[in-house]
Amino acid sequence: MAIKIVISNTVRFKVKGTLKDEAGVDQPFDFSLTCMRLDSEQIQAKLRSESDASVIDFLADVVEDWSGVKDADDKPLPFTEDNLRALCRIPGIAALAFRTYLTEVGAKEKN
Repeated sequence: MAIKIVISNTVRFKVKGTLKDEAGVDQPFDFSLTCMRLDSEQIQAKLRSESDASVIDFLADVVEDWSGVKDADDKPLPFTEDNLRALCRIPGIAALAFRTYLTEVGAKEKN
């Protein structure tokens, strides 16, 4: 099958991981992000121009929506930049979402 040189402007993917609970047991989680798809040159330019900016700032620029994120009362939490920044206060979430974005935005080897 041939590849098209034009691809969609957005990409949706799951971010998966675990967090330890109070007993030290890994509790799995996942949520989905819908992001603006930057090409490789745009990503490199953004990382160079924002060398002092954080991964959280990068995510705030590209994330457009999410699902699977809930508030303390277990109700779906709407996507806003403030809510994204609150989610990213959990250690490791921003780095995990950033690495997943970089993996999912581009081509991968098919098994």
